Amino acid sequence: MAKTPPLIAATSTLAMVREAGARGVQTADLLEQAGLTRESLEDPDARIPAPTVLAIWNALRERAADPALQLAAPATLPFGAYRVIDYLVAASATVGDGIRRFARFFGLIADAVTLGIDRDDDEHRLRLTMADGGPVPPVYVDYVFAALVSRIRMRIPDLQVRRVELRQPEPPATAPYREFFRAPVRFGAAADRLCFSREEWDSPMESSDAALARILEEHARILAERIPHTAPGFRAEVQERIASASPEAGSAEDVARALNVSVRTLQRKLVATGTTFREVSDTVRGRLAEGYLTDPTVAIAEVAFMLGFSEQSSFNRAFRRWTGETPGRWRRRRAESVRGSGARA
Repeated sequence: MAKTPPLIAATSTLAMVREAGARGVQTADLLEQAGLTRESLEDPDARIPAPTVLAIWNALRERAADPALQLAAPATLPFGAYRVIDYLVAASATVGDGIRRFARFFGLIADAVTLGIDRDDDEHRLRLTMADGGPVPPVYVDYVFAALVSRIRMRIPDLQVRRVELRQPEPPATAPYREFFRAPVRFGAAADRLCFSREEWDSPMESSDAALARILEEHARILAERIPHTAPGFRAEVQERIASASPEAGSAEDVARALNVSVRTLQRKLVATGTTFREVSDTVRGRLAEGYLTDPTVAIAEVAFMLGFSEQSSFNRAFRRWTGETPGRWRRRRAESVRGSGARA
C-alpha cells in the first residue's frame, strides 16, 4: 500500500503564487498541471501533497529567476491568513511564548514537520525536522523560518534574530538571506535552526492578551484534533463514479454532485488522501483506455470518444502523458507481447 505523502496548507502555496505573480510570472498553467486553481489555494482548509507543493514552488522560483523567492513570499499574506496561528502568536505574552505556540500547533500548517525548541543559558533555538527525524526540504525550511519571522515582525517590526543555521549548502547568492533575517546565516550546518537571544525570546508582545490566548489555544487544539483524515474508501468511490460516468459526465462537478458534496469538499477530501481529482481522473481514464485498446476491433478514435475527448489528437497527448506511449504504439506492443506468449506456450 502506497504511503500517503505529507500535506501542506494551501495558504503557503498561495503566498508563493502571489509573490511570483507580482513579478510578472505566469502561474495558471502550473496550477492547472497540478489539478489546482487560484480559487482552490484560497480555501483556508485546503491541504496539498508535499511533492506537488515542492514541484510548484521550484517551478515558480525558476520562472522568477530567484532561488530565494520563498523568503519574500510570506509577506504577501495579510495578518490572519494563517487564521488561528497568526492570532495565537500575536496574543502571546512574549516572543518566546508565541514561538512555542507556533511550534506546538504547526501541524495545522504541515502535518509531517516537527518544530522543536532547544535552549541553554544564553539562547533559544527553534529546530525544524521531519516527523521521522529526517531533514526538511531546504526551500520549505526557508519558507517556514521566513513566515515565522515576518508574522512576528507584523507586531514587532524590530524583532532581532541572533543567527540562522541551515543544512543546505551555501547558495551562489547569500545576501537575500542576510537581508531578510537581518542576522548572520550559516550554511552547511548540522541542523536547521532559528536562534534568538534570551533577551529577545523574553521580550513582550505589544498585542498580548492572556485571556484571548487561552481561548485561541483551546480552539487550535480542537482544530488539530479535527484535521480531516479521509476514509480510504473515498478515493475508490470517486474512481468508481468516474469510471461509471458517461463521457460527458466525468467532471469534478458531475462527480461531486453524484456524491452529494461540493466541488471544494471533493477536492479537499482527495487532497487529504494525497491526491487530486485530476490525478484520480487520469488514473481511471488511463486504465479504461488500456482496457478498450486491448480489443483490436475498437478504433482508437472510438476509444477517444468513449473517454470524452472531442478529438483523437487530444486523447493521443493524454495517453502519452499517462503511459509514455501513443495509443497505437501501446496497442502494437501489447499485441506483440500476446503473440509471443502464445508462441512460447
